[in-house]
Amino acid sequence: MTSSFIIQPSKVITDTADLYIEIKPQGLSYIIMDNNACIALATFHFKNGATDEDAANNIHQVVKDQPVLQQQFKEVHIIYGYPQSVLVPQQLFNPDENKAMLELVFGDFKETAIRTDYIYRHQLHNVYSAPAMIDTVVNRYFEAANYTHLFSLLPDVIKSGESHLYCIFHTGQLTVLLQKEGKLQVIQNYSYKIPDDVAYHLLNVCRSFEVNVQDITVHLSGMIDVASALYSELYKYFPHLFFEALPEEFEYPENISKYPAHYFSHLFAIASCV
Repeated sequence: MTSSFIIQPSKVITDTADLYIEIKPQGLSYIIMDNNACIALATFHFKNGATDEDAANNIHQVVKDQPVLQQQFKEVHIIYGYPQSVLVPQQLFNPDENKAMLELVFGDFKETAIRTDYIYRHQLHNVYSAPAMIDTVVNRYFEAANYTHLFSLLPDVIKSGESHLYCIFHTGQLTVLLQKEGKLQVIQNYSYKIPDDVAYHLLNVCRSFEVNVQDITVHLSGMIDVASALYSELYKYFPHLFFEALPEEFEYPENISKYPAHYFSHLFAIASCV
């Protein structure tokens, strides 16, 4: 496990603050917000191919090495980003079929924790799972936490109508949301090795839902840079590429300006939707 960014003052008062932790197969990130001001931020990446046991041990290590996470918070929000997620229209939702539905799409599960969220704006239920080993560790440290899924929050990140592709980049992983004319079409995770893979996935999403790539706005967040081969490849096909800024509704520590805003933009965007 490696830490990419840690922005934290020597003493953090958390009694009136909220903690947001995003946990994905690729790693863990957290931000601490107090009265709409970010007072701490950190991101950690798990090794490629990390097992659930490895990830659980990494979470133990993060909590041990970050004393601020052992303090009391006003509220704790756990945001899972595991790809096992199915969006179900309200009229088709049956909680008794949640496990069977996930296994139909993603194969048989061993030990897993299944949860559901309701996405009010789109009248969809998000049925999702996280490894039971991870869920147990998180419950151990944050007993009173609120749980949700990344896919339950992303639809509310795009505030305007029209057509948008919202992309979050990790090393070898991509999360994509497509909104067409104000309506949610799909949220999907993809693996990639080279920039061509990313261009293929995005073009295929647009083609599948009959969206004109010349008109769509593509939002870029996460680990991508303007000078990268990945950005150059995307610009061949998508003329409207924009790096996501930090939400204006929050205040940020001075040190965050040392890094591109889009590295962290999605963390604050989803925090605003919790």
